[in-house]
Amino acid sequence: MSADTPQDHPTKGIRCGRYVFSPHWLPAIATVLISILLFKLGLWQLERAHYKEQVLERIQTRSGDTPHDLRSLLRLGADINDYPVRLHGYFLNDFNFLLDNRTHNREPGYDVITPFVSDQHLVLVNRGWIAQGPSRLQFPQIPAIDGEVTLEGTALVPNPDFFVLKEDDYHRVSWPFLIQKIDLEKSAALFDHRMAPFVLRLNPDENSGFVREWHSHFMGPEKHYGYAVQWFGLFTALWVIFFVVNTKRIRPVDKKK
Repeated sequence: MSADTPQDHPTKGIRCGRYVFSPHWLPAIATVLISILLFKLGLWQLERAHYKEQVLERIQTRSGDTPHDLRSLLRLGADINDYPVRLHGYFLNDFNFLLDNRTHNREPGYDVITPFVSDQHLVLVNRGWIAQGPSRLQFPQIPAIDGEVTLEGTALVPNPDFFVLKEDDYHRVSWPFLIQKIDLEKSAALFDHRMAPFVLRLNPDENSGFVREWHSHFMGPEKHYGYAVQWFGLFTALWVIFFVVNTKRIRPVDKKK
């Protein structure tokens, strides 16, 4: 509630009729800084929403393509995410990567990534999620796939700038190798074959022994729009409170006194 200010005591500030807006400099600076942060957070959420819309459109458009073989996929250039792929070759069953900190229905586990030799290239194949087991000290049994097979899935180019608290030590590798993120460049140094510039996410298969719900944790654009509304709402509320608190009503002087 605004306070009354006697008219015979001039008040510094911006006058508007019977009211005066007179903020102190310290709260004003704090309000400006906080409001800038809130506004930038709102803009960031809008950018994320637009990006997610593009991802969904890309997935929908490319999922209908005829599966590419390795050579035709590589001819598409760097933008090969979400294209369907069909590969023929064989697994290197003794060299499994375990991508850590993966959960399914709140149960801890790993994504199993096994190298696959196809057309004189090495492709890292994400076979899906497998439960951690009774202890992190003992890795789960990973089923081997022997002989030449044909695989189908979608291409994913890992983000090399994906943030992790601790980088993986590729100078001390034992198999299966526990990793925090997929690093194609460092992984390539462990093998003699040329590394393909993508990871193959296999299509779902109930008989595979793995869980392949690749987009189960995907946050849609509507969530980001909702968060943007919240940040912009806080921005608006902050300025409303700032103006109300720092606006005072000028009380007319009683001339009879």
